[in-house]
Amino acid sequence: MEMYELIYCSIAKPDLAEKDIVDILAKARDFNSKNDITGCLLLHNNEFIQILEGDKKVLQDLIEKIKKDDRHSNVMVLAENIIEKRVFEKWNMAYHKVENHDIINVDKMIFVNNFLTLSELIAKPTHASRVFWYMAKQLLKE
Repeated sequence: MEMYELIYCSIAKPDLAEKDIVDILAKARDFNSKNDITGCLLLHNNEFIQILEGDKKVLQDLIEKIKKDDRHSNVMVLAENIIEKRVFEKWNMAYHKVENHDIINVDKMIFVNNFLTLSELIAKPTHASRVFWYMAKQLLKE
């Protein structure tokens, strides 16, 4: 199997509810575990950014399904790449929603700071992984 990574961003529907996110995550985690996909999903200021790692054909089929999901719009693939090793090896689907009013919450602030620190320290062997970490940092700094 050829290992592949794909990164996209999109705009969440303005009325996206917490139950929608729970549904997205449940289906994604189930699908990902069955298809050996790992990755990370961030939602901030109604913008999604996601990196997915797995089989190239599976990810290309998946992004076509993602583009048709009406819970978001303006799906734009930022990068895709063949990779030798996963960055999110143990993350079936990591997720975090960061809201501006949450930043005053110490736990959220620690998460953001830790995530930003991790983004500086983690190896970024491919163009696609560099794009993901750059976009994630920009999203969290807004």
